[in-house]
Amino acid sequence: MGNNKLGTYITKLMTTILDSNQEDFVKKLAFSELKRLNVDIEEFLRKNSDDESEDIEQTKKMLLQEDK
Repeated sequence: MGNNKLGTYITKLMTTILDSNQEDFVKKLAFSELKRLNVDIEEFLRKNSDDESEDIEQTKKMLLQEDK
């Protein structure tokens, strides 16, 4: 996973899922938590990428108006 770019919490969840000594119940909880985090991250990215796209469009329009 290199340089802990994923964060300690996410890394521990992944490790729990891959640990053959863990109970299935605990693995399922960790898996569910990772799925929930994934949804939260996707929602954040979607929300903020839309905002960024709108900002880029507004900047383009302003630049085009300045050229005239």
